[in-house]
Amino acid sequence: MNDIKDLTIIGGGPTGIFAAFQCGMNDVTCRIVDSMEQLGGQLTALYPEKYIYDVAGFSQITAADLVEQLWTQAEPFKPDVHLGEQVVNVEKQHDNSFMVRTAAGNEYASRAVVIAAGLGAFSPRKLDQLGNVEHLEGKSIFYSVRKVDDFKEKRVVIVGGGDSALDWTVGLLDVAKSVTLVHRMNNFQGHGKTVADVMDAVDAGRATVHLRTEIVSIETDGGVLKKVLCESKPERFELEADCLLPLIGFKSDLGPIKNWGLKLDGNAIAVESATMQSSIEGIFAAGDIASYAGKLKLIQTGLSDAAMAVRNSLSYIKPGEKIKHQFSSIKMAAKKEI
Repeated sequence: MNDIKDLTIIGGGPTGIFAAFQCGMNDVTCRIVDSMEQLGGQLTALYPEKYIYDVAGFSQITAADLVEQLWTQAEPFKPDVHLGEQVVNVEKQHDNSFMVRTAAGNEYASRAVVIAAGLGAFSPRKLDQLGNVEHLEGKSIFYSVRKVDDFKEKRVVIVGGGDSALDWTVGLLDVAKSVTLVHRMNNFQGHGKTVADVMDAVDAGRATVHLRTEIVSIETDGGVLKKVLCESKPERFELEADCLLPLIGFKSDLGPIKNWGLKLDGNAIAVESATMQSSIEGIFAAGDIASYAGKLKLIQTGLSDAAMAVRNSLSYIKPGEKIKHQFSSIKMAAKKEI
């Protein structure tokens, strides 16, 4: 068993990293435990090279760079980081502290817990009609864009009508040989500006869009994707393709979290919006996994949740102590003088 920490943060995405920074600013010790092999959560795993436009202070920043900036901010406080470990149980002890146990058999003692596990365990939604295409996944069929260069000079067919599909239709215009977007509905569900950017690309002859169209099957040659068969009733047509990108969302699962005795709201943890505390005193939640009235699932909201969760955990970690607020500029200036 490791030395007890004031706070164990379950999840190493942007919310979890910022929670670690907030721990440093509030003079509490912490550790991050994450099932992935690197920090960053979905930003690192799914779209590290995708630009993000709605984080305060950055007109645009790639997901990978945002994770790097968040870690640069938190690292000076030396949070204890454990990667590649899935938390399987959080158990309250007789002294009101917590024991956090992982699938690797490790136990971490903690005075309080912040769950910042994003969407929990997630897996991409696939095109079931294609059958077993595992041999093509990561070669011709991709469920996320991790390296833009994978699509250089390729004929790319993207499936979907949400933000991710629209973003990458625009994002691959200057990379791919051709970009075709296929969507089964008549309208897109993404951000209005991105929809306009896609349609501008269509008008300029840089992209092709097929609405009310579904993928029926694919044609391969020697294990390499060659064509995508589409149906727009009553017609069928073929698209030549080197890469197929089904960007139709992800299925999330709370995994072991649903067995921890917490009050849930669907696939999220119900918390008090004023404190971010869950139904179990001493366990807080932040980011996409936290549910409260009016919640917006944005990175920016997750960062705010993290600050709230850490701040309100102090009364549990240090019962009876008066919690004082100190502006970051004053606190950091004092540290530099030491």
